[in-house]
Amino acid sequence: MKFKQKVFIASILALTISMPVLSDMFTPSHSCSKPIKPYQFNSQWELDNFNNDVDMFKSCIQDFIDEQNRAAKKHAQAADDAIEEWNNFVNYELN
Repeated sequence: MKFKQKVFIASILALTISMPVLSDMFTPSHSCSKPIKPYQFNSQWELDNFNNDVDMFKSCIQDFIDEQNRAAKKHAQAADDAIEEWNNFVNYELN
């Protein structure tokens, strides 16, 4: 087996084995409170208060989504950087 193949296989094995250890143990979840809709609104104040709670819930969910999307982009960029580093190593240092 050629040296390049051995290095490639060893690298893949190391990444495969170490990734689960480094990954998150739990899936994140939001801590937003869902408003409870009453059976009937008895005043405009109750309706306005409920609508405000709905807006706050939506905003909380959107903030959570934005945070998760930013984290996903960072992870994707880290993976791309690792691939680029590997490719540069193979192309410029092993050849």
